[in-house]
Amino acid sequence: MKLLVTSLIGMLLLPAVSRAADTPWYEYDHLYLQGGSYVHFESSDDHAGSKFFASLEAVRSDAWLYGLALFDNSFGQFSQYLYGGKSWNFSGKFEHFHFKLTAGLIHGYKDEYQDKIPMNNYGIAPAVIPGIGYKRDRWGADMILLGNSAMLFTIGYDL
Repeated sequence: MKLLVTSLIGMLLLPAVSRAADTPWYEYDHLYLQGGSYVHFESSDDHAGSKFFASLEAVRSDAWLYGLALFDNSFGQFSQYLYGGKSWNFSGKFEHFHFKLTAGLIHGYKDEYQDKIPMNNYGIAPAVIPGIGYKRDRWGADMILLGNSAMLFTIGYDL
């Protein structure tokens, strides 16, 4: 399983880095700021987090992106998600809709909650996170699936 997740992360991140001949990986078209909150599929007495989420993404003109998300996890622990990914836009009647897939590392699930996310060694775990959204002009909204635990709802704005 660990090899599968590592392979998926590599497949997402390597194409963005390998485009160095055209454009360096660190150059981007615009920044996208998101804020939101999540809802658990099942409630638990252990859920004590503030449920607030914020992220900043650097989005390239070819729809590859990289970013950092900051949040209190479900157990009240400050956590971070460092990621890369890609967004695919639909066309026709659904031209403002998109599918986004990110992969990266989550840090912050510690102590008795370390096992709440898979493969969490030393407080750091790999993650692959899908989402769908709608974006028009500079504003967007996304629904992001957080494993089998929760759904994240965000509002975003191009800076």
